[in-house]
Amino acid sequence: MLVDVMRPLVPGLYDSLDQAFELAQQHFVEFDMTDPAYQPALHHLARAHSRRLLIEAGAAGRLGDWQVADPGPNVQVLLRNESLELRLLRPLGDEVPPPGPNRARQAYYTNLHDNLLGIRGSRLLGLVVVDPTSGEVLVRVVRPVGTWKFRSRAKIDIDFVLPRSVHTLESLEFIPTEDLEQGFLPFEVEGDEQEGEGDVGRE
Repeated sequence: MLVDVMRPLVPGLYDSLDQAFELAQQHFVEFDMTDPAYQPALHHLARAHSRRLLIEAGAAGRLGDWQVADPGPNVQVLLRNESLELRLLRPLGDEVPPPGPNRARQAYYTNLHDNLLGIRGSRLLGLVVVDPTSGEVLVRVVRPVGTWKFRSRAKIDIDFVLPRSVHTLESLEFIPTEDLEQGFLPFEVEGDEQEGEGDVGRE
């Protein structure tokens, strides 16, 4: 089910993110703002570009049934497919952001209550990762299922890197694992190793 619903999103999502980060980097290089101190601002600019480009991709029919929601604060990038949500977050390192004790933040980040729609009713987080060497953009998808504090183990039941290739995405199968709180981690099926995804979602 998750693979099916993600399939039409992959090409348009990655094309938009690639262009967004390239545009943001061009701006900061042009004005000689390459110091690491500028990186958070670069990521904010890339996020704004990605939202614009995703809206264009959706209008062109390149996101399937996914739609870009209203921006809300900080020009958030929120994608919806009926009751399923994917909220893209700027690069934050390896950690899944903790909901903490604030109820509003918990509602924003987690799936606190059982849902009759299953995965179709989930709030997923898309953690954008930029490889510092290659500059390649990837999206790590997680589903928080509880609350935890900063530097504590994240309570998630789905954790995988969304492949850039639809072919590779279709080769994933979800199998139970004890590494996560109570859920699933995708591994590639045998015979499709050219993308090198494997179990990159494992922490």
